[in-house]
Amino acid sequence: MNRTKEKQMEIRGLGYIGITAEDIDEWRPYGNMLGAMVSDDGVGLRLRFDERPYRVVVGKGTGGLAFAGWELPDSDALENAVAELTAAGFTTDRGSVDECQLRNVRGLVRTTDPGGFALELFHGPVLDHKLFVSPSGVSGFTTGAHGMGHIVLGTPQLEESVDFYINLLGFRVSDYWRPGGDDVVFLRCNRRHHSLALVPASEPVLYHFMVEARTLDDVGHTLDRHIDSGIPISMSLGKHTNDQMVSFYSRSPSGFDVEFGCGGLLVDDATWTVTQITKPSFWGHRSPTP
Repeated sequence: MNRTKEKQMEIRGLGYIGITAEDIDEWRPYGNMLGAMVSDDGVGLRLRFDERPYRVVVGKGTGGLAFAGWELPDSDALENAVAELTAAGFTTDRGSVDECQLRNVRGLVRTTDPGGFALELFHGPVLDHKLFVSPSGVSGFTTGAHGMGHIVLGTPQLEESVDFYINLLGFRVSDYWRPGGDDVVFLRCNRRHHSLALVPASEPVLYHFMVEARTLDDVGHTLDRHIDSGIPISMSLGKHTNDQMVSFYSRSPSGFDVEFGCGGLLVDDATWTVTQITKPSFWGHRSPTP
């Protein structure tokens, strides 16, 4: 694809994700432990982390990513996205009025990336103006202009997917990691170091999603809650080399991991240089001892 910068989409950030679980109710205590307000929307559960009605939707399924909602600034940007996707040969499906109401957005369009992941491009989040009060005392989460956090996806179509997100959706490369023979590609669409990372895999898989708390104390207290409750810790507290995040990973009821961190790097596009990291963490992030 050879597209000019002016024609690329104006993705603002990762607005929300939909995930699945065999036992949805297991996400109630787990979501509260993460600091989220958990509610029932009549179809599944919603996890609220800020002023938005939700950032994570949990539905019935085998455990994985059902969809990723990428936010656009307005209806014109959404129409431009439809035109760009259509011109590039991707099928789009507009959300109905009822579907938009369920998502709390003014408009959305569905498509699928080359790796088989479902995307929802949306605009106009509908706010309910309710106060976010963490049930576990987390002081707050870093969202806003940086989106809800990030997702790390394993894709069987790495090259095509990287091309899709960069040359069609307008993402930028932050850096690379090559633990084997193929690149892991970290992509950004705002100042957050990465909102999406793509990993070569034999089939589509969600490895983890990340939420960023405001303080190190939030991370420490949340880690203690996990340990006290017997929630499996997938990786110990550590600091990543690329986005500088101090975080730990826990195993969610869906089987994938959730990264809970703080202190993530904000990129300045005017001065940023793309690099290749040679290890993922400065320290920590150790797997549990068998």
